[in-house]
Amino acid sequence: MTKDYSQKYIEFASNIQFYEFLQDEYKKPHFKVNEYLTEIKDLSKKNNWDIESLSKFLHEHPKSFEIFEEIFQLSRFTNTQLTYFLFKVGSLNTTDRTTYINELKKIKSEFPHLTKAEIIKSIEESITKDSFDYYILILKLTVFKYLSDCIKDCKLIHTRLSNPDFKDVPKRISEYLVNNLSLNETLKGINVTEFLTNKRRAIDTKSIHGKFGTIKITEILKKHAIINADDIFNKLGIKEIKSEVNHPQLEPYKNKFISVTERYIDGISKSKDKKPKKFDFVILYDLKPKILIETNYYTTSGTKIGINQGEYVDLKQDIEKSFDYLFIWITDGNYWLTSDGHSRLLNLYTYFGDQILNYNLFDKKLPELMNKIQ
Repeated sequence: MTKDYSQKYIEFASNIQFYEFLQDEYKKPHFKVNEYLTEIKDLSKKNNWDIESLSKFLHEHPKSFEIFEEIFQLSRFTNTQLTYFLFKVGSLNTTDRTTYINELKKIKSEFPHLTKAEIIKSIEESITKDSFDYYILILKLTVFKYLSDCIKDCKLIHTRLSNPDFKDVPKRISEYLVNNLSLNETLKGINVTEFLTNKRRAIDTKSIHGKFGTIKITEILKKHAIINADDIFNKLGIKEIKSEVNHPQLEPYKNKFISVTERYIDGISKSKDKKPKKFDFVILYDLKPKILIETNYYTTSGTKIGINQGEYVDLKQDIEKSFDYLFIWITDGNYWLTSDGHSRLLNLYTYFGDQILNYNLFDKKLPELMNKIQ
């Protein structure tokens, strides 16, 4: 038996595919430079900003906040940075009642849930510590909601920057930009207009690797004349597939092979948390699900492989007990060429046999699978 598995490993490993860069790795430039020409022009006039001048600039040109965000961040300032910019964090963190009440008196009615009068009246009338703590909690939840709104609508930040009652906000941001992020040194090394015009955001590497298998399998299914029916299934709102799919608009697909992606199968759930299981691919014949596919690409070892292995072993056993579907794990990548990958695959054959494949093997064996289904 061991010899057979060794031969199967040789077959598998000799068909391994190395990663191909089939997808864009950067998003297209997105910053609308034409909407910030005044801010860019005034920012570029100086190459040595101090706290006072930059604070005044931010107050007078609140839209410039997005320019600094674009220069220093991959996407946007973090929630932690925004909290620090927009609020006196030290005051929010204090446990001193008097200090907190004094800070609350400065709060304006721009908060979406509480007005200045409501907060102050409620707290000044509070007698017990528990009651006071309750109103502090309400305020902190309000701050949290306000930050969420700012992320969705940057105009709220503009309003705060230009509000004379919050002069500490542009000052705090200026101190951070100059001292923490070395604004002056950064500006000396870039042409602001060119930088904003051409800056591109990298696409998440994990997302790219995750889609590689989807691309390869989609190509293989197309090569073997299996029709992709995602559009019609999406149009009909079919997210969960039953043992047979019945709909007048699907009549043209009877007695044909079709495939769909990211679908649940009625009655199949994960063994660990009992949540419905969504499969990467489902191949149907005569509008009945026949082959259920999960796909993963591994370049290195990691905990994710062990998690997938445990889930798929349980999934295969559960499907075989209760359903007449064929579950296939299609996995690829140079991880399987390592000693750890070698040992793991030999062990996996005891559970999967011929139902663990890589892209090339799936391509070779698909015609045989289709004949068995028919």
